[in-house]
Amino acid sequence: MNDVRRLRELLQAAVELEMSTIPPYLCTLYTLHPGSNDTARMVIRSVVVEEMLHMVLAANVLNAIGGQPRATEHVPRYPHELPDGVVLDLLPFSPEAVDGFLKVENPQYDHHALGPDHPLVAGRRPERQLARAVTLLDRPATIGAFYAEITDGLEKAAAALGEQALFTGDPARQVTREYYYAGGGFPIPVTDLASARAALTEIVDQGEGDPASMYDKDGDLAHYFRFEQLKYDRSYLRSDDAGTPSGPPAGVDYDAVYPMIANPRGDDYADPELRAASDAANRTWSGLLRQLDDAFNGRPEALLTAVPAMFRLRDQALVLLANPLPGGGGRHAGPTFEWVPA
Repeated sequence: MNDVRRLRELLQAAVELEMSTIPPYLCTLYTLHPGSNDTARMVIRSVVVEEMLHMVLAANVLNAIGGQPRATEHVPRYPHELPDGVVLDLLPFSPEAVDGFLKVENPQYDHHALGPDHPLVAGRRPERQLARAVTLLDRPATIGAFYAEITDGLEKAAAALGEQALFTGDPARQVTREYYYAGGGFPIPVTDLASARAALTEIVDQGEGDPASMYDKDGDLAHYFRFEQLKYDRSYLRSDDAGTPSGPPAGVDYDAVYPMIANPRGDDYADPELRAASDAANRTWSGLLRQLDDAFNGRPEALLTAVPAMFRLRDQALVLLANPLPGGGGRHAGPTFEWVPA
């Protein structure tokens, strides 16, 4: 039973890990000026959608073994440290943000971590929050290794207990494709070891993928290679090798960006109107997380209302991003993704 309890803890950490990547991606997406960076907008939006799918897949596996997935239990704060030591910051679209995303999606990438004196984060690096996965693992681990440990644990538990005794979750708690249709693939209902393996494999393949092939089983570029197109400002052709995109320019323009402060906090906004706008965005974000809790715990139809909430969050973030901060040295306000209790 202890093995099953640990598997539930690891899978809850997986739900939180996937969720923790979404605000940094959304910040870079929201900071793009309208009418600019079309390729970057498409790349980042596609990755956000798939990270949401990964969260759903991890929740399905957890539900299948009798767990209770929670999006509101350990809400990420930024900077936020992942199990391989990568630190996620809330940043505007920038070379530094793209470089960090490449490291998130491929642990082998030789990324130049932002030091505390880097102009983008100087004075904007409060104490890091550790991902739950960091506290559950004996040593630093890549995201791929983290999921490999979960898969190995499921296989051992199924062999020891029998699949029927392990996969005791209510099938009605599974999120299926009729409740999630945002693109980037479909949820996999998990009822046994084979479907659990398939769900976890989908998460890893869509992320760093197979460096030898670059494309996942659906024929889409893995996240790492999508971000490489932004790094090199050039699109991949099917005939290209990894690391050498030779297609048309991606049109990356780091000047057509709202210069958001790094890791904004509500307390940064002394102006009452900015603070009210920040609080409104945080209420929307927190409500969205509560909808995810409902969706993962017996009301999968709650996911259908998450889409309008995402649009509302975007509009509220844009109100903040349009405003230079008084005394901010030319930097603008931005969404803080802070938890607001009900």
